[in-house]
Amino acid sequence: MTRADLEDLVRRLGGEIVETRREVLTVKQAAEEMGVPEDQIIKTLVILTPEGALLAILSGISRLDLKKLNGRLATPEEVRELTGFEVGEVPPVGIPMRTLVDSRVLEKELVYGGGGSKRRLVKISPKAIVEHQGAEVADLTAR
Repeated sequence: MTRADLEDLVRRLGGEIVETRREVLTVKQAAEEMGVPEDQIIKTLVILTPEGALLAILSGISRLDLKKLNGRLATPEEVRELTGFEVGEVPPVGIPMRTLVDSRVLEKELVYGGGGSKRRLVKISPKAIVEHQGAEVADLTAR
């Protein structure tokens, strides 16, 4: 997916691409840059399971419970190979992969996630993510 394709898709889904003033490498940095709480930032993780790769989307303050998915985090090389993006850049929409969204993400009206580069974030409704990706909503976090 090209940068222009991602921008077009996000716009069609009622979201926007936000350019940041500096590289955003962590949830904390993204929250500071956008002036929002860390739980309004989402992370899109690539998980490898025996059934294949999937995207797990969760709140920036949540920890993924890999046991619930019977899988492991993809390496940075695997993330790039499977999505075309670097770790931290993977957008929550537009990746043709089975997608799971943690139920806590849907508590927010708008969230910010990877925008295809370290200087861009996607601002989007979690409901639009679920609808576009055909995502399953589940409890993905560690207790």
